[in-house]
Amino acid sequence: MTEYRKSVLSRGIGAAGVQKATETRWHPPDLGFIKLNVDGATSVQSAAFGMGALARNDSGEVLAAMVCKGQGAVEPEVAEACSLRRALHWAQSLAFRRNIVESDCATIVSAITSETFNMNSSLGLILLDCKPLLASFESYRLQHVRRTGNAAAHELARRALTAEADEFWVDDIPFPIEHIVTGDRSLI
Repeated sequence: MTEYRKSVLSRGIGAAGVQKATETRWHPPDLGFIKLNVDGATSVQSAAFGMGALARNDSGEVLAAMVCKGQGAVEPEVAEACSLRRALHWAQSLAFRRNIVESDCATIVSAITSETFNMNSSLGLILLDCKPLLASFESYRLQHVRRTGNAAAHELARRALTAEADEFWVDDIPFPIEHIVTGDRSLI
């Protein structure tokens, strides 16, 4: 069974621009693409959820980053889906046209293209919003990445939980993730 799983995961791109990735560290996108790493975080104590995203070019340079906070005690998958939707709107507003979108939530990545996923659920309705946003890009690939390959977005999502207001950076590396981005770039 383990060998079968490895074989299935190593096949790469699946339906509709979705790729299953097994990377354990961040890799730059293909030339001419922007990599958009997205993550969500939840806090039961404060009844809030955090959304974080980071856009980098093929040299590993940070183009933009965002931290947004949502109100309400939601399931982790809902926080991940909200984060994806918010990040796709944000990427669209920044005119990022060719994107590789990575999330460490395999449920979200596979559900986006599933024909059998319940689109009448709260999670399904959020993902339904994501489909036209993805389709609006000139080119995209949505893929799963392990948490270690999504560390910068994860840290931004956690920061959002304590943020007073939404934060956006352009052509600047947010201090809380500077060490992660520097480490990622040293591996390129």
